Amino acid sequence: MSTRDRRKRDPVNAFAIPAVVIVALVTQVPLIVTLILSAIKWIIVRPDLGIRFIGLENYLGVFKDAEFYMVIINTIVLTVVSLAGCTVLGLALALLLNRKFVGINIARTLMIAPFFVMDAVVGIVWKTLMLHPSFGINGMIAGWLHIKPIDFLGNHSMATIIMLVIWQWTPFFVLVLLSGFESISEEILDSARVDGAGIWRTIFQIKIPAIASHIEVAVMLGLIFILKVFGIIYVTTSGGPGISSTNLPYLVYRTGFFRWDVGRATAMAVITVILTLVAVTAFFRFTRRKTSEVES
Repeated sequence: MSTRDRRKRDPVNAFAIPAVVIVALVTQVPLIVTLILSAIKWIIVRPDLGIRFIGLENYLGVFKDAEFYMVIINTIVLTVVSLAGCTVLGLALALLLNRKFVGINIARTLMIAPFFVMDAVVGIVWKTLMLHPSFGINGMIAGWLHIKPIDFLGNHSMATIIMLVIWQWTPFFVLVLLSGFESISEEILDSARVDGAGIWRTIFQIKIPAIASHIEVAVMLGLIFILKVFGIIYVTTSGGPGISSTNLPYLVYRTGFFRWDVGRATAMAVITVILTLVAVTAFFRFTRRKTSEVES
């Protein structure tokens, strides 16, 4: 059969060409440019040094930098603690909202609202209105109690960032988990009540196992979102004091726009993407294995 005959019989391939081209331009071209930039030495504020190809030296420089490993630890702590907090609070709040009472729709709307607030807005509101030790609610309460206000962003920067991330992303977990709880058949719950199952047994042996796939989706997406947190750190602590609240995305930004080292920043970005893919893949395989064990 000739090529022309195959095209006549299968026109879908011809229609798919524009989509393939667009996807290639959007994904592969930026990837190629990123890899090229990561292999050059280019400091924007030093045009006298020029632009030269240095191969893998940027990557070797990143791995030799002790600061990079401290930032990796910060990123792991921020991600793991925030995920744990969002999951636990999300489950608890979803259980509370999975019932009928007066004003349930208003309560659900208020609960989910923080998820739709931009990262920068979250950081600015909490930094100025809530936590500022002089003119924020923090300073106001300290004045009422006649105590010294706590400098959350100065003395407890990482803990504060984690709190803000949990505050912003818990509604997303509530949204996903609540949809899971509402999909559980009432017949199953009625049967459990008839069999004498109490509230705690119903929650831990029926409801939570029934939404295992929803928990998996929420944690997986939460892992991806929290790994790339940037706006909150940018407008609150700027990664400080020192690098105590710096994560990998903010380190890439600081290297590129403070040190103006394009090659080193791009190499960090590539490494960050690789580490993120490794973390997501490992978590996916872990959850798939646990789900298979439960189903068997």
